[in-house]
Amino acid sequence: MMRSNLRWTLAGFTALAAPGALGDVVSTVLDPVGDTRLDAPTFQDIVSARMTRTASGDFELMMEMAGPVPVSPPLPPPATNQIWWFWGFDLDLTASPRGFPLPPGTAVVPEFIVCVSWDGAAFAGTAIDRRPLLSGGAAIVTPVPFSITGTRVEAVLPSTLIGDVPRSIGWHLRTMDWSGPVGSGGYHFADSADLGP
Repeated sequence: MMRSNLRWTLAGFTALAAPGALGDVVSTVLDPVGDTRLDAPTFQDIVSARMTRTASGDFELMMEMAGPVPVSPPLPPPATNQIWWFWGFDLDLTASPRGFPLPPGTAVVPEFIVCVSWDGAAFAGTAIDRRPLLSGGAAIVTPVPFSITGTRVEAVLPSTLIGDVPRSIGWHLRTMDWSGPVGSGGYHFADSADLGP
């Protein structure tokens, strides 16, 4: 993933004395309508997104699409395996973990990913902690709450999964088509938007 020049700052959270001591920190990003690749449908076209870090440390994630997400979306070519709507957290400018959900040895920026996926039969919400890959371990995959309402795809990342984060992080938004199994080279970006390093 490409790095941009902006960073999202968690002002004050490193000094948070007690849960609820400060209000929520909100960051938003806008993305042009119709800028998708692969002739992707409108339900893969990101138009805006919001990341809210609550005073309790949870991350509430929202992605607004150009068109409503169907109850049972088609798998548009090249998505013969899965569709993903995902938020990537770039927690360390010096790190690019290699491997899952990409093939072994493939480096990609975010140390943490939250995705809502569709495999042709069911939706799922998943958190992928890629930090263990940096020391030869395996990524940690955990279900997370999610919802889809019309054009909005939302998920919640509990603070217990991501732990402490730096005051300034980058975040990356993607819609992806998987033409092969997750963990293979069969991934294709349909749309992207970034706010981060």
